[in-house]
Amino acid sequence: ACLSPEQIVPLQQAAGGVHVAPALLDYVQALVEATRTSPRFVHGLSPRAALALLAVARAWAFLAGRRMVMPEDVQAVLPSVACHRLQLANSSGHARPGDIANLIRSVPVV
Repeated sequence: ACLSPEQIVPLQQAAGGVHVAPALLDYVQALVEATRTSPRFVHGLSPRAALALLAVARAWAFLAGRRMVMPEDVQAVLPSVACHRLQLANSSGHARPGDIANLIRSVPVV
């Protein structure tokens, strides 16, 4: 079922209020930095992509009924947020979920 704008806006506002701890911001920054320094990708994620990742992770946590974002939320949504933004260095194609899974494994949760 589709929602009207009158129904969506309060949900967006509520999701925007989901807490993001400073340590989680550090984790997101570490993931973004890893995309920028990895030889696997032509270009890393931009600041705008990092903001989108946080917004989607907040919405994911909200839909799960939580009031704060967990690293698992970021990990769950990162492929959807990043795959189309990351071009692989060894081909002309975009990153695939497996590439993002490797990235997640390479960055420790802080």
